[in-house]
Amino acid sequence: MMKKITKYFLFLILQVTFLQAFSQDFWELVITGIDSTFSRCIDISPEGDIYLGMNGYSYPGGIYRSTDNAQSWEYLGLDEKPVYSIEVCINGNIVTGVKNGIFKSNDNGVSWYQTYWPVGNITNILSLSNGYIFAGGVDNLHGIIRSDDFGETWDTVHVFTNYGQENLEALAVSAEGHVWAGTHNIFGQGSITFTTDLGETWTELDSPCNYTQVFSLAIKPQGDLFAGFHSEGLYRYNFMNQQWTALYYPWVSPDDILFIGDYKIFVGLGPDGYGGVIYSEDGGLSFNSLNSGINGGNGTSISYLFQHPNNFIYAEGLGFYRSVLPVYTDVKNVEFSETEQTSNAPNPFTNKTVIQWNNSEKDKYVNLVIINSSGNSILNEKIENTGEYFFQNNNLKPGIFFYSLAGKKSIYSGKMVLIK
Repeated sequence: MMKKITKYFLFLILQVTFLQAFSQDFWELVITGIDSTFSRCIDISPEGDIYLGMNGYSYPGGIYRSTDNAQSWEYLGLDEKPVYSIEVCINGNIVTGVKNGIFKSNDNGVSWYQTYWPVGNITNILSLSNGYIFAGGVDNLHGIIRSDDFGETWDTVHVFTNYGQENLEALAVSAEGHVWAGTHNIFGQGSITFTTDLGETWTELDSPCNYTQVFSLAIKPQGDLFAGFHSEGLYRYNFMNQQWTALYYPWVSPDDILFIGDYKIFVGLGPDGYGGVIYSEDGGLSFNSLNSGINGGNGTSISYLFQHPNNFIYAEGLGFYRSVLPVYTDVKNVEFSETEQTSNAPNPFTNKTVIQWNNSEKDKYVNLVIINSSGNSILNEKIENTGEYFFQNNNLKPGIFFYSLAGKKSIYSGKMVLIK
């Protein structure tokens, strides 16, 4: 029998997985079997493959890949080279920055060939959907190089002009395709520059800091630019009023910024200051430490943050960590239906049950999430909007399970009971 579920209860069901994480450690150390303390960089493909670039030199080098959520790892080679950056392009090509050059694979990492030779350790790579790739690094490469053919050929498109030794430290792209670059400088000022024409011309943006050393850049879904400055904290730039706002600045160095939906923000901090991760669930108005599970709760240097397609968060730095539970996108500004609900039968069930819902909406697909009463994710899958889904008991323990179906305009939820 279907019954009305209030908007508040629907919201609670969708958020229980994330909220549950705070009653236990938020993070867990990922045991890779390859000593991830020697990893240097990470990327996750749209299909969910995880790539780890290793330190090299007197430590293990090259690239490892996991196709099973970090349970097992395959060595992809690169001859023990120090790997500074990895970028999986939209066409499946893998472009990686190493000591003194760039290597590329067109066959899913089976073989590699070098496409860029000049001296310079390539520490940053950013690919666009149109085949353009921007990259840069340190040592003798004081500028930005560009490829318009998914990394086959490269040209220098911007040379940094500040006195000293200015090196590329961060890249970001906006929804309009504008590319932003942040630099640090060992002997002088760094800068923030951007291009609106795929690298043909570059414009410098005024910095909010007296001593500009940019360690991270990211564009928020609503359009604001977020920037992390070495020992100066986190700032937001509003494109409408062209003003900077300090968000978090107690002598920290934000190394990476990750947005989950419109309101959740994760920030990885470098070794200066506190280290670890800080988190906001109000779009950056306030932040809290989120280090439970990282180095005994004390945090450590976190250089990269990624959301896996299965919604788990991965953090890489001095150690390789994963969120204990998945983190879902905000559901604010979504219409909750209080009359059109779901049902499942039989309920209670022992082996299988059929979840049914009103599919009058025009969404071709809906997202089905099933969690248990402890908030652990059982299923998170994009399915066709057929109006029914056959759920099979695959060695689950008896108990209460909550499910939700989310389209573009409506969210439906329900409860089912598994018995012996």
